[in-house]
Amino acid sequence: MFDKTLKKRTFHLSASQTIMAGFACMIFIGALLLNLPAASRSGESIGFINALFTATSANCVTGLIVVNTMAHWTLFGKIVILLLIQVGGLGFMTLITIAMVLVRRKISLRSRQTIQASFNQDSIGGMVRLVRRVILVTLFFEGIGALLLALSFWMGGSMSIPRALGQGVFHAISAFCNAGFDNIGPEGLMPFQRNIPVNLIIMVLIVGGGIGFTVWGELVQLLRSKKQSLRIRLRRISLHSKIVLAVTGILIFGGAVFFLIVEWSNPRTLGSMPVWEKIQASLFQSVTLRTAGFNTIPQDGLTEISQFFSCILMLIGGSPAGTAGGIKTVTVGVIIVSMISVIRGRNKVEAFGRSLPLDLLQKALSVVSIMLSVVFLSTVLLHFTELNNPYPHTFLDLLFETCSAAGTVGVTTGITPHLSDAGKIVLIICMYIGRLSPITVVVALNKKLRGGDDSIGLPSERVIIG
Repeated sequence: MFDKTLKKRTFHLSASQTIMAGFACMIFIGALLLNLPAASRSGESIGFINALFTATSANCVTGLIVVNTMAHWTLFGKIVILLLIQVGGLGFMTLITIAMVLVRRKISLRSRQTIQASFNQDSIGGMVRLVRRVILVTLFFEGIGALLLALSFWMGGSMSIPRALGQGVFHAISAFCNAGFDNIGPEGLMPFQRNIPVNLIIMVLIVGGGIGFTVWGELVQLLRSKKQSLRIRLRRISLHSKIVLAVTGILIFGGAVFFLIVEWSNPRTLGSMPVWEKIQASLFQSVTLRTAGFNTIPQDGLTEISQFFSCILMLIGGSPAGTAGGIKTVTVGVIIVSMISVIRGRNKVEAFGRSLPLDLLQKALSVVSIMLSVVFLSTVLLHFTELNNPYPHTFLDLLFETCSAAGTVGVTTGITPHLSDAGKIVLIICMYIGRLSPITVVVALNKKLRGGDDSIGLPSERVIIG
């Protein structure tokens, strides 16, 4: 009798709660390690708040920093940061699943549900196969990216072979995981502003990680299949992948054109560059706002309209089931095609010859609404926490900082190291919510949220819209 009562009272975490707890544990362990004197070159502890901020930024693949990565951290500290980035980019359940597969242990149903929630999958089937695909894609991009970056750094003449290899590995992992941590110096990648290979490799890695493992798996399968022509195979791409590729392409190239036009004559950004370098810098700026956080132009030099536009791109972020954060490209895509359907006078949400269920639009609107609420509240809180901050800043700087944290991007106008402890805690919460996604956090905190039967409900009534 006692055993039965005990079993009934056993507490089980839901999939969303497991993900939240996993990230929280990794961040806390990382903060403890980074707080050790051995992690700092000075031999002194950086302080727990700063260590917690750095661990959160790394594990939530953001890239906001309170100290320069190269100058402050020892090799031990950098390894901790790199491990946090890698685990944060892939998700802790990915590594746990691979470990269980290697020791030939059976993957439980609860673990499969957690993996499903981690990668936002609709079906619980094929989770182990998905994890294997994630590892293979990651090793492919990071391996080739590390090698090419090492060659580029070495051939540039400023690095020895061992240092070039180390920098190649660090930046390949940081770029593919959309983390934005650099190990170059106080100016980041700005010294490589004219280096075409480094710019292109970093951009490919950012897009590769942010586009989503689901899309990559589908593209690889379509290319392997040779039973049909390439045109027919491309037509068979899922609606999800079509929306991801279309929105990603529009955002990247549309953003690049915007920055090229607006910043063309700005002496603090593109003004003094030759035409080809302006194009390259504009494209890099647009790509890095996919939630990567690297920069080849000073963000505090951007015009106000460019900073505001950057906030929009940062909040959109990358794509589902990838290493990027933000509200995701598919979320924006669903809302846009819904608007188009309304304009055309259609009662259904349609895209690429397919109709979308209403619950997807409801979820998309919920994600956007919650994220905007988080950004608004956090920016207001930052305004009050930084009222007496001696570092010169504007309200737009605070909004830029909040969007960068919530979108897990990592670019900054320079205020991050000068924030008060209260301000850093606000951004820590933003980074945490941004990495997990607002819906995951809400579902995890609300135990009453269940997928119930909607066949019996309250009477319906229309209201006036517009």
